[in-house]
Amino acid sequence: MSSLTYTADISRKLIKYGGSGLIAFVLLWSIGSISIKAYKIAHPKYIPATVRYGALPKIVFPEKQFEKKNFSFEFTNDKTPTFSDQSKVYIIYRSTTKILALEEGKKIAKQFGFESDPFEVNEGIYEFKDSKTNKTLNINVLEGDFKLKYPYLEDQSILETKTVPNKNRAIEIASSFLESGSKYTADLKDGEKKISYWKITDGTLKSVLAQSEANAVRVDFYRKNLEDKWEILSPQNGEASVSVLISGSETNEKQIIEANFKYADIDRESFSTYPIKTVKQAMENLTAGNYWPSSDVNSKDVVIRDITLAYYEPITLTQYVQPIYVFKGDNNFIAFVPAVLDKYIAK
Repeated sequence: MSSLTYTADISRKLIKYGGSGLIAFVLLWSIGSISIKAYKIAHPKYIPATVRYGALPKIVFPEKQFEKKNFSFEFTNDKTPTFSDQSKVYIIYRSTTKILALEEGKKIAKQFGFESDPFEVNEGIYEFKDSKTNKTLNINVLEGDFKLKYPYLEDQSILETKTVPNKNRAIEIASSFLESGSKYTADLKDGEKKISYWKITDGTLKSVLAQSEANAVRVDFYRKNLEDKWEILSPQNGEASVSVLISGSETNEKQIIEANFKYADIDRESFSTYPIKTVKQAMENLTAGNYWPSSDVNSKDVVIRDITLAYYEPITLTQYVQPIYVFKGDNNFIAFVPAVLDKYIAK
């Protein structure tokens, strides 16, 4: 074999086997890179809680008398739910001066059709009256909450209403009302909306099952979940902190007969992480009576079927939105237990 032929043969073999080796190397490198990425995703680097806001204020629940229950736990597949060892705490920005807050309150009242000057009925709470429509509007200018009321219990024309708006129309009317006062925020627009039917009779307002029985319909506006998965729960089970009651009256001034707005503007981009109780610790709090019943029952013994993590609607003057454990039991029993570890709560 001539030296030229031998060289050509060696070259062909180098190209053949070298190319195969290169392909094998690239494949192994790709597989290794993918495996490393998958491992990092499955085993993320642990980042300790930041605790940037220091000691948090204690969650204030509405005053409610209740008797401690005897709890037992029965979960699906006998598996106790588990959660991360930390959770986000979100910040709320509020007006810091009463003067600026009052001016903002007057602006909102004017958007709702209340032109007259208000009078202060309590610290930071102002009442506006509209003599033409006979409506009142109470605004807590420090917290941004308001309650609008028309004396519908005494209005015979509303009592005799034959039909009320259907679901879609009721949501449209209620949404337009909030929009008129610049109160239809993005998280209310994107959140769930529920309707319920009501009957005004004998000086009271009572719930009814069917639209045909009702002379009023209520729209409850729930916020969009935090991070699209964590619910923001109001104190009363089945009732949102933002709701609008609509009559079947054809008179525009008598259409919105009540509105409740308890809402704080959560900055979803501003948060700090805090260590939270384990599910076991939260269960111990519950059994010790350290809970708040959102929906109570008469029975002394309650079986808990589910535990979830959620956030408590900040209905009091606070700067933070904190996580809670939600215990759900038989007969619609629901209890809240603050989730942040006690050592990070101000005494």
